[in-house]
Amino acid sequence: MKIIIFFLVPIFLFSSTLVKKYETGETFQFAEKDMLEEIKNHIENNRTQIENKLEEYKKVAKEKVNNYKPADLKKLTPAIKNNTFYPDMTYTNPNNVYDNNGNIIYPKGFQFNPLDYQTLPYKMIVIDGNSKAQLDWLVENNYIDNMKYMILLSDGNYQEVGEKLKQPVFYAMPKITEKFNIEHTPSVITQIGNKMEVKEICLSCKEEVKK
Repeated sequence: MKIIIFFLVPIFLFSSTLVKKYETGETFQFAEKDMLEEIKNHIENNRTQIENKLEEYKKVAKEKVNNYKPADLKKLTPAIKNNTFYPDMTYTNPNNVYDNNGNIIYPKGFQFNPLDYQTLPYKMIVIDGNSKAQLDWLVENNYIDNMKYMILLSDGNYQEVGEKLKQPVFYAMPKITEKFNIEHTPSVITQIGNKMEVKEICLSCKEEVKK
């Protein structure tokens, strides 16, 4: 009996020590550093390298923006004669259009002229941005720095042309050239009533037409 007590006493003492540590919430020092502190130290220790990398990214991004050019631009040729035509602006509804009650208000195949309901507030001038003659023609005819005209490029760098003309210029996207049947440059697109007039200007011809 004494032997049993002799062995049990250390066990009880050890158990009571564990309980005491558990109840008092004994804490231990973690060896790992705080993650935010690690990130902060990494930034501080590599600040120059990080800043150089950011500048490099900015430079690349700026070059991409400045050199942006749609891959699907339609190739237009210089006009070899003065020509005026009126493209068909009729719109054909591709699907049925329903009201809130499910009734068809505009059936598939319904046709109408959008120009019966809206007015374009400016003329569109389509040019080849790589042509010095066409850029000079814009300036000579007061088409720049004028809210009445929107300059569209069939080719060239929009950033360089914009800086040269000191105004924003845009690309003549396929939807525009196809809708107005644009084949040559320069072309002046003007709304006249419920029609769109397209004038192709021959710069190499003796008589130039400005409208």
